[in-house]
Amino acid sequence: MPLPNIKPAYSKVLYSKEGILLSATISDEQQWCFPMDEDIPEKLSASIITYEDEYFPYHPGVNPVAILKALVVNVRTGKTKRGASTIPMQVMRMKNRHADRNWYNKIKETLGVIKYSLITKDKTILREWCEIAPFGGNTIGIKAASLRYFGRSVDKLSWAEYALLAVMPNGPSTANLTRNRQNLQQKRDFLLRKLHRKGHFDASELTLYLDEELPSEIKAIPQYAYHALLFLSKKFPEKNIFRSTIPNDVQIRMQELLERESSFLKTDDIRNIAAIVLDIKSNQLVAYQGNVKSGDGKFSYVDIAQAPRSYGSLLKPLLYAHTLETAQLLPNEMVADIPTAIGDFQPENFDKKYRGAVPFEEVLIQSLNVPSVRVLNTVGLQSFYDLIKRLDISYLNKGVNHYGLSIILGGGESTLWDLCRIYKGFAQNYGGYPDPFRQIQCLSDEPVTVSKNVFNFSAGTMDHLVKAMSDLTRPREEKSWEIYGTDYKIAWKTGTSYGHRDAWALGFNGRYMVGVWIGNEGGEGRFDLTGISKAAPVMFKIFNTLPDNQWFDSAPQYLKKEVITICAESGKIAGPLCKMRKKVSTEKTSYKYQPCFYHQEVLTSKDGLILSDDCAQYAVSRDTLFVLPAYMEYYFKTAHMDYKGVPAPDPSCQPAVGVCKIIYPYDGLKIFLPRENAGKQNDLVFKAYHRQKDAGLFWFIDDEYKTSTQAAPHECIVKLGIGVHKLTITDQWGNKDQIEFEILGRE
Repeated sequence: MPLPNIKPAYSKVLYSKEGILLSATISDEQQWCFPMDEDIPEKLSASIITYEDEYFPYHPGVNPVAILKALVVNVRTGKTKRGASTIPMQVMRMKNRHADRNWYNKIKETLGVIKYSLITKDKTILREWCEIAPFGGNTIGIKAASLRYFGRSVDKLSWAEYALLAVMPNGPSTANLTRNRQNLQQKRDFLLRKLHRKGHFDASELTLYLDEELPSEIKAIPQYAYHALLFLSKKFPEKNIFRSTIPNDVQIRMQELLERESSFLKTDDIRNIAAIVLDIKSNQLVAYQGNVKSGDGKFSYVDIAQAPRSYGSLLKPLLYAHTLETAQLLPNEMVADIPTAIGDFQPENFDKKYRGAVPFEEVLIQSLNVPSVRVLNTVGLQSFYDLIKRLDISYLNKGVNHYGLSIILGGGESTLWDLCRIYKGFAQNYGGYPDPFRQIQCLSDEPVTVSKNVFNFSAGTMDHLVKAMSDLTRPREEKSWEIYGTDYKIAWKTGTSYGHRDAWALGFNGRYMVGVWIGNEGGEGRFDLTGISKAAPVMFKIFNTLPDNQWFDSAPQYLKKEVITICAESGKIAGPLCKMRKKVSTEKTSYKYQPCFYHQEVLTSKDGLILSDDCAQYAVSRDTLFVLPAYMEYYFKTAHMDYKGVPAPDPSCQPAVGVCKIIYPYDGLKIFLPRENAGKQNDLVFKAYHRQKDAGLFWFIDDEYKTSTQAAPHECIVKLGIGVHKLTITDQWGNKDQIEFEILGRE
């Protein structure tokens, strides 16, 4: 006779690293039913057996003596006053709860009970009883009942509490803490006295247990890590029990912190926060909050930690590392920060300003958009995208042409989870851990995985990257971070998506990686929603709640170290004209870095003006000067008052070549020409630069004279129609610059 093998619809249950319940979901049958995968406490076993089936260890599933006694009592009274159900019979009946209660099925069930008892161990039978016994309402099983009635796990209860749980399934319809309170207490006290008579505890203990109050209300199931459970349920759909790597106290502290921060953010109409904490040393998940919602107080089931969002500047460290790794730039090498157009893509810095030229590491530290795009264009978009694919960054899978150069500015989408894994990889790579960018371990029994394509950057690259990310020198508009600082050294980066829809902050030290996202789950932007102002303070506060914060034991050791001499002004390999030099350590590479070309030898007159070689006889000195190209110099001088550049040319001698330059537009630029609301055509503003501050410029468009400008800043405002145009500038000495550009219409 086949035995019923009906499994109940289980809840999904998430436990902390210590075995404490963090969260649970209701089952598909809308019941709280937790699987039993551990031994039943002896006190609970004794309580159940004493109340339900005293001869459980001795009978073959059916107790003939109990049946006879029940028959006598029920015949004598003419009512069903006494039952003879054994624990195996109750288990079989609960498994066959949908079967018709006729004589045939009862006989079939009895035979099944005997078979079940003969082939199944007593502990297993008792465990199944504890798992599927009803405890009133939608509470099924001992584990759920213990939490809902006492707020504690089964192994943390008293004799009185075990006794109450043992008597409740005898009449689950009466298991009501309000209406049937007296009846429940009578049953519990009856069992306690019986347990005392059997010698389980003495009289003084009995008195104490009888005095214990019944619970006053049903307690809510803890939901400290609901989104972590949701994520793990999708990742491991076959599992019902998840024993996580999350420490209980860390998770609860983070949730409480995020709830407080959320209440502050709602005043700015910012409603949602997500955060993740990872352990660098163990590669394990430490805390996970997929969403904290403010405002209306309602719980949000959307797990934003796994939702695709625009990541802003968060891939810039990856570009920095990739560029150093492929030996295409040195950390202090100058990168142009000027108005830039590559095709129809015209990036802008966050502050709408340009700096002319910036050391490469400062591009990362200040999170500058324009130089980042220029670097990516130089390094190669395809090369960078291949790295993204190798690291398996989620949602960035639509092909390189879909994203273009905007990929470095948040032109794609990824998840907080995957971005945290990448930043965790930076930390582990720096610390010398194997397979640093591998997947994160979430469960204590989860096997350690190895990446399909094990990848890591060189020690030298990581040394430069982490130094740049831990440099606390921030641009003026980001100084507010200092009030939220921490006593711990942290390497970190912020990000803000287009339209101020997403604010990010990710950072790490030698022990933890913390990632924070703040915004609105519906995607509504807010003008003050930035990574530095909103997300970074929360990230620092989370770090301050974590135990055992520490920096790395030591910096990574270079595998192939060499010392090179660079120009202190340009950051390039020192050239023959470089006077200010310094030695730096770097990784050995077969790539030959380009020597510095920013220095020029110049002849100057007694008045300090530049002379051409034809007028060398009038020169009083020959100097070597650090000279940026005119298009970089124009912006560089505004931020560097000590920059001298090239003095003005002597008008009495043949002037130097290249002293004037068109800054905007660029040669070959395609300009989209918008119109105002009334249909009026907008003005175009052209810009140029001359090395001599008070020199005049003459402007020609399509070889037709338009205007002149007498001193810096040189700007020409015009209206032009659709089509290809030529712009020419010239000074009074005949120096000129010329470019072609195209005006595009609204279509």
